[in-house]
Amino acid sequence: MKMSSFRLLCLTACVLIFAGCSVKEDRTVCPCRLFLDFSEVDPSAVKSADFHLSASDGFFFTGTLESGSFTDEVVIDVPRTQIKVVSWCGAGVYATDGGLVIPYGEDCPPVYMHASDVEASGESVREVVVMRKNHCRMRINVIGEEYEVMNLILRGNVNGYGSDGQPSMGRFAYKSAPDASGEISAVLPRQVDNTLVLEVDDGTDLSKSFAIGEYIASSGYDWTVPDLHDIIIDIDFAITHVSLTIMGWDKEYRYEIVI
Repeated sequence: MKMSSFRLLCLTACVLIFAGCSVKEDRTVCPCRLFLDFSEVDPSAVKSADFHLSASDGFFFTGTLESGSFTDEVVIDVPRTQIKVVSWCGAGVYATDGGLVIPYGEDCPPVYMHASDVEASGESVREVVVMRKNHCRMRINVIGEEYEVMNLILRGNVNGYGSDGQPSMGRFAYKSAPDASGEISAVLPRQVDNTLVLEVDDGTDLSKSFAIGEYIASSGYDWTVPDLHDIIIDIDFAITHVSLTIMGWDKEYRYEIVI
């Protein structure tokens, strides 16, 4: 009786051992756990962030995170493949399924953006979201002219951003009259060339056109930096000068051109 119990105990142990060693779970069909880290996003600039996850197999996930939750952990189960991660702030009513389209006649919203490709091939992966300043605030001051009777028109060839976060080509124009101090403000998307033009329409046949894109490039301004710098332009018609000041996050310099 004792021997039979011993043999039964040994047999049971062997079954358990071999079962544990020979049966392996196929982890390739299991999802990858993606951790999105928004803790580096500045809540003073970004009040909320929309994020979109997509993959070539048709996977798509979208969500919104308020600034008060940027320090919270965002966890999404995604397929084990390359995941496109795009996060937006400031697209507003201009947001479309294909990205952001600026209506002709309007300027760009204050866009902050993150775009990356994440290899989600393991058990888990973490992606730090860094929202870059993808807009340039341009302030134009008109000096030495009757600016009350004129309009300033900015024209360019970038009218928004694609779903991948890259500038999209299209007709851009923004028209505004200077305020009581002779100033207009416009927000521009990231440019891909130097074709930006400033037209001064004073209702006469002598209206002026300035190759602002070329002037900006000559000043050393770089449209490819991660966070775009703001620009101040002074147009002095009395001495036919255009003066540009580039307002950087960590630098500031002035460039002047004689027309």
